[in-house]
Amino acid sequence: MDALVAKTSLKEREKEDKAARTLAKEAVIFKKVFPKQPKSWMDVVEMSTEGVTKSSLMIFVRYLDFSTDRIAHMLPVTARTIQRYSNKQKFNPTVSEHIIQLVLLVGKGIEVFGSREKFLRWFDTPSKALGGKAPSALVNLKTGAQMVTDELGRIEHGVYA
Repeated sequence: MDALVAKTSLKEREKEDKAARTLAKEAVIFKKVFPKQPKSWMDVVEMSTEGVTKSSLMIFVRYLDFSTDRIAHMLPVTARTIQRYSNKQKFNPTVSEHIIQLVLLVGKGIEVFGSREKFLRWFDTPSKALGGKAPSALVNLKTGAQMVTDELGRIEHGVYA
């Protein structure tokens, strides 16, 4: 029984270590956008629950050189709502989670492609692997964002559809 518990806790630690390594790789952009750096997926959950400020979102928007309208099409919030918020005002957990997911996705994309410019070119180009749609057209839904993240993982490992 003790061996099973030890084996399970070892697997859990390995899983947590893998999550921490993933977050660390994508932390470059996280550091630019968020004052608090996540060390685990639980930290990401807590950040989502606490809410992302408009100020953090706008740092991300400027980093990508996107308009407020363009980022709003990728989030479950309107451009008008974003404009109405003060810089210190926080989005609700659903919007905050989506913002964080996009920041992680962009971080992964930049890591995979080696530069922001190359990633953004791919992000706006239709992909057969994504049903002929551009990745940017899919990220407005969590499922679409996950599909794009999965595709980045395949590209990273040289597995093309």
